[in-house]
Amino acid sequence: MFDYQVSKHQNLENACRLFANTHKGELKHIAERIGMNPQVLRNKLNPDQPHQLTCRELLAITDATEDATLIDGLLAQLNCMPAVPVNEAAAENIPAYVMRATAAIGSVAAETVSTDRMTQSRKTALLESVNSGIRYLSLVGLTMHARVQSNPALAQTVDALSGISSSLGLR
Repeated sequence: MFDYQVSKHQNLENACRLFANTHKGELKHIAERIGMNPQVLRNKLNPDQPHQLTCRELLAITDATEDATLIDGLLAQLNCMPAVPVNEAAAENIPAYVMRATAAIGSVAAETVSTDRMTQSRKTALLESVNSGIRYLSLVGLTMHARVQSNPALAQTVDALSGISSSLGLR
């Protein structure tokens, strides 16, 4: 049904490094919140160490920090798209989602036309922008879908229009 392939790139390792750098001053508090020794957490986030995060630890860290960096790295390692936290979808946030998606796409566009050398930090920033754009556009889609489904009259109208456009070959 699905054909997951593990990437040859070090997406998860890079995500661990990025997470550790982003939360450098907070690692002790994060470790305490998830019931782990701070040094063990540092070791598990360091790809040069033999210790590795377990699935449960990865989930606990993501839940405690609400930072999807590690999950996104894991998904990228499987050649999948970034995580989209569906519990964030809220109709009142649609304008903010659209603006943030636009900003992320603008950042990607600027990097695409740049002739500067692609350093690791620029690559990381580019991938963060891509992931943010996907995440915010997905939140727009989820929110709009929920809005349509919560209003039966609107849902029937959308279904009717979809049926008419497909019968006319407008898709």
